[in-house]
Amino acid sequence: MITTTPDGRDWRLSAVCAEVDPEVFYPVDLRPDAPAVLVAKRVCAGCPVRTSCAVDVMAGEDPARRWGVTAGMTPQERTALYAATRTELGAVAA
Repeated sequence: MITTTPDGRDWRLSAVCAEVDPEVFYPVDLRPDAPAVLVAKRVCAGCPVRTSCAVDVMAGEDPARRWGVTAGMTPQERTALYAATRTELGAVAA
C-alpha cells in the first residue's frame, strides 16, 4: 500500500530518509536507546511525512517480519503499536 499526500503525490518523494544512507535505518542493536537507533529516530523526527510513512508501514508490514527503524519506530515499538491498535479495534467491535 502506498499512502499519498493530500494533493495525491507519493509521500516518499518528500521523505527525509531518501537523502540518507539506508544503512542508518538497519542497526544491529535495536534497543530503543541504542546510539544507532537514536540517529535513525532523529532523521525520522524531522520528516514531514512521518505519519504517512507510519500508516504505510503498519498497513503493509508482516508483523512476523519487522526489522529496522521505520517512521521513527523500532520493530518492538511497531509491534506494540500494532497490538494496541488491534486491541482498540477489538474493543470497538465487541
